Amino acid sequence: MVGGIAHNLKTPIFSVAGGLEGLSDLINEYDLSIDNPSVTNEDMHDIAKDMREWIEKLKGHISYMSDVITTVKGQAVTLADNASVDFSVTELFKRVDILMKHEIKNALATLEIQNHVGDSDLLFGNINSLVQIINNIISNSIEAYGNNYTNKKIELHANQTNHHVVISIKDYGPGIPENVQVKLFKEMITTKGKNGTGLGMFMSASNIKAHFSGDLTYETEIGKGTTFYISLPIKN
Repeated sequence: MVGGIAHNLKTPIFSVAGGLEGLSDLINEYDLSIDNPSVTNEDMHDIAKDMREWIEKLKGHISYMSDVITTVKGQAVTLADNASVDFSVTELFKRVDILMKHEIKNALATLEIQNHVGDSDLLFGNINSLVQIINNIISNSIEAYGNNYTNKKIELHANQTNHHVVISIKDYGPGIPENVQVKLFKEMITTKGKNGTGLGMFMSASNIKAHFSGDLTYETEIGKGTTFYISLPIKN
């Protein structure tokens, strides 16, 4: 997570630094233009326009950094706070995107996010816990691809059906072996040897049932990929 935080903040900080240099150049240009008889009012308006464009760009980068800090703070608080709140899928996916961006980039993978649920259809529960569950499934998908795939695409989608939100996490990797499938939600099983805790899917399924009144299911086909489905009731 520390690596992800550093990456997510470093990029916009460099952009802000570049924006400040651009503004500095425009200020110098404006200052030199004041007593220059060849500079027209239209030229001065163009300089002002460029300044405003840089300011809007800087606002975007600063807003993004604020989102990163808020998201990371929320995830850290999860360790001591189990409070349940109303939240939208938009907010949920924004947090997932921010926290997974570094891992996705390092794995040379792509994360396609599509949300077809309106912001007025709220979910209820510990949003930070759900973020961790989704992130864990995405990490498993990355792990499943390994080094044998050049196109490591993962799809994170949300749709609404029968007063429920269905979140799907799909990969096009090797699929889940049959000997793992029969134990997936029943035992603390791992396919990662000594590097795996074996808690991931077992705890994720238990958490969704106990704290969200939802369900975690999956479809898999050997050689074609796996899709996990998280079904959650809409609060309203």
